[in-house]
Amino acid sequence: MKTSLICATMLALAAGLVPAASGAATAASDDRASSTVLDVRHLEQGAPPAIAWAERRSGRTVVHGVGGTTTPVPNSISELAPMGSGYVIQTAGSRPPTTYFVGSDGTPGRRTWKTGYGLAVSAEGRAVAFSGRGGKVWSIDDEGDRVLRFNPVPVPVPGKGRAVALVGESCKEGDEGNGCTIYVNGTAAGRSGSWFTSSHGIVDTAPKVQTTTTGRDRWLGGITSLSDMGSCSVMLRSWKVRWRTCDNQLSGISTDNRHVIGTPAYADGFGPLELDVLATKDGAVVHSFTGNARSATYFEQVWEDAAHVLVVTFQRGRGGQGQWAVVRLGVDGSMEYAVAPRTGTDVRSPFQLQTR
Repeated sequence: MKTSLICATMLALAAGLVPAASGAATAASDDRASSTVLDVRHLEQGAPPAIAWAERRSGRTVVHGVGGTTTPVPNSISELAPMGSGYVIQTAGSRPPTTYFVGSDGTPGRRTWKTGYGLAVSAEGRAVAFSGRGGKVWSIDDEGDRVLRFNPVPVPVPGKGRAVALVGESCKEGDEGNGCTIYVNGTAAGRSGSWFTSSHGIVDTAPKVQTTTTGRDRWLGGITSLSDMGSCSVMLRSWKVRWRTCDNQLSGISTDNRHVIGTPAYADGFGPLELDVLATKDGAVVHSFTGNARSATYFEQVWEDAAHVLVVTFQRGRGGQGQWAVVRLGVDGSMEYAVAPRTGTDVRSPFQLQTR
C-alpha cells in the first residue's frame, strides 16, 4: 500500500510544466456543490462489492469474484484484474513487481514477468496490459489463459514503466481485432514522462501531459505540473483539451464516462482525506467527500458502477490501531459498508480492489 503511494507521488514530483493551451476551459471550484464528511464509523452494511476484491485473513489471501467464487492468490498481491477464466495479478512487497495469470482455482500460468507497478485495463475489461524493463509492453485478452503474440513497439523507457491506460478491447489486428493503444509512464534521460504505443506500430509521447493518470475510451487525464504548492491536471477528449484544474489530480473515469474521480492536487502523508466527483465533460464538482479531524483516510478508489465508487478506508483509533473497510460512496453523497470494518494497524490493508 505505502509502496504504491510513494511511487505514484515520486513520479508526479518529477513531472514538468506544460504550457496552457489557448482557449482551454478551467474547472473552477463550486462552493455550492454538496458535500459529505468522510467519517466512515457506524455506517449501514450494504451489498458486497459488485467487482472483484481480495481479502487477506489468517495468513491467507483470496480473491472474491462477482459470482461468489473464491480464488487463492499470494499474500503479496498488489493489483488484480479479472481476465478470461481467472485473473491477471501483480505481486510486490520486498521483491520487484511480478505479473502473471492465475486460473480460477489459483493455478498460475506458464510464465511470469518482472514488471513495473500497474495494470492497464480496457473499458469493458476484455484486455489488460503491463510494462517491463526497456519499455516492453505485454497484453492479455479475454481468452485469458495466454499472452497475446502481439507485442507493441517498446516505449523509450530504459527502466520498468507503469502501464496506466488501455484503449481498445483487443490488441490483435485484422480479422481478430481492431488493435489497441497502451499508455505507459516512466523515466527517460532522468526525466519522468508518459508515452503511448499502439498495435499499429506507432510510439509517441502522450499528448499534453507529463504523467497520464487515467484513460477510458476517448477520454484521457493527466498531470501537467507539480510543485511544493500542488499540481495541475488536464482532461482531454480525442486528444483535445476539454478543461484544466489545479484543484485535483484525476483518477478513474466512471463506467458511463460521465464522471471522473478527483483526488487532492498534492499527494502527501499516509493517504488522502478528500475526494471529489467531477463531471467529465467540464470538471464541475458534482459532490465532495471532505475530511476533518475524525474522518477516514482512503485508498484504491475504483468505480463499482456508474453511480458508485468503492474505496478502501482506514479510520484511526488509539495506539496505532484502527479499522479497515471497503466503503461504497454514491455520486449522490451516500456512504455504506461494502465490506464490514476489520481492526488492524496502518501498516498494511487487508483488502485489495480490482483495477479498472
